[in-house]
Amino acid sequence: MGPQSKRDSTYLIKNAPSDRVEAPSPSDVPTSDPAGTLGSEPPDTRWRTSHPPPGDGLDAKWWPDRELGKAFRRWTGIPPARGDQARAAAMKFLVERLNVGQLTAVGTAPRTPLPTIPPPDFAARVHAMAVRLGTHGPNEEAPDHSALLAMGEEVLPVLRDLFPGRLWFNRWEPHIQAPRGRSVSGLCRTLVAFGDAAAPYVGEILKSDDPETRYYATLVAAELPHSLLAEPLAAALFDDDEGVSRSALHALEAFHEQEGVEKLKESLRALALAPGNDQRSRLLAMRALAVLRDKKSVEPLMAALSEHSVLGEAAWRVLRMLTAQDFGDREADWRAWFVDHGDRPRLEWLIDSLDHDDPEIRAIASRDLARASGQDFGYRVNMPRVERRAIRERYRLWWSGWSGRNG
Repeated sequence: MGPQSKRDSTYLIKNAPSDRVEAPSPSDVPTSDPAGTLGSEPPDTRWRTSHPPPGDGLDAKWWPDRELGKAFRRWTGIPPARGDQARAAAMKFLVERLNVGQLTAVGTAPRTPLPTIPPPDFAARVHAMAVRLGTHGPNEEAPDHSALLAMGEEVLPVLRDLFPGRLWFNRWEPHIQAPRGRSVSGLCRTLVAFGDAAAPYVGEILKSDDPETRYYATLVAAELPHSLLAEPLAAALFDDDEGVSRSALHALEAFHEQEGVEKLKESLRALALAPGNDQRSRLLAMRALAVLRDKKSVEPLMAALSEHSVLGEAAWRVLRMLTAQDFGDREADWRAWFVDHGDRPRLEWLIDSLDHDDPEIRAIASRDLARASGQDFGYRVNMPRVERRAIRERYRLWWSGWSGRNG
């Protein structure tokens, strides 16, 4: 293999975290999978997820409150009480609320006409080149990859039909975290390289009947933030396959500046609080609001603190993570705090809480500040108060400069 960045590396983990091995080559694919697309068979269960990552993985990045991540994995890993009807009702609720006004938003974005199907001989050449991509390992696919790019957007329908191609990464094997979309397969790398032109095709792939196809499509979509992909990713949040659902949520993190995402958050808030919807669907909506760091959900979620079963606890945990405060299930105390601080930026809440009396709250604030700023200034939760306050002042200086530059 040629040189590559650590972030792009594609590997599986055995006896983690010490033993890294390369993903299986095409010749290692079992003969029971003649297409060579899966590498190994997934578990034969409807409500399933990819192999949980050992140690701190993607969940640790999402959740500055580690217990919240564990709780949501436990809560959302069960089927909805009313099965397919509940899932369909939640998706219908979400999409209907998105089709509002004249916004180019989720569900209403204009569709770019797809190119006509190229002549059979052209399609055959593209097909042969795409299949040949599967004979190469990561970073060995350059000749066919470059040739397909040079042939232009007419190759995209063929890449869509062959997706994901021969895989470099098998989600059913233990792994620290899933790779970027470009490191899933040679075909996926070529799709990502086409950029925005590939978005309509990836959107189609996300609606596939096959959960394996949908899962790998979410990894590619995360590298192609485009308004056309917001709707199918929003639907994937409620996917039967827990791995697809979690990966779609991760992909939506890259869409925070895309047209229609604010409307998506608004719809998720409504779904999270709608008492007529299935419990699992409401939990998935709360999880999305937490991952998207949706400050506007803080006040509405206070009303859910009195909900029965796990919904009230979920609302409390999400509020705790978003605000870096903790008033338990006391709605009046939450509202009193919000009256005083609700108009301030969320990052200012986090900076204040670096000196909170509760070390767990300090940990939530420090982890999310480090995520937002890319630096921790040496902050440690249990360091002496005088040192914590000194670092808090450094964060305030950083925030003053950052907010001044970004208006």
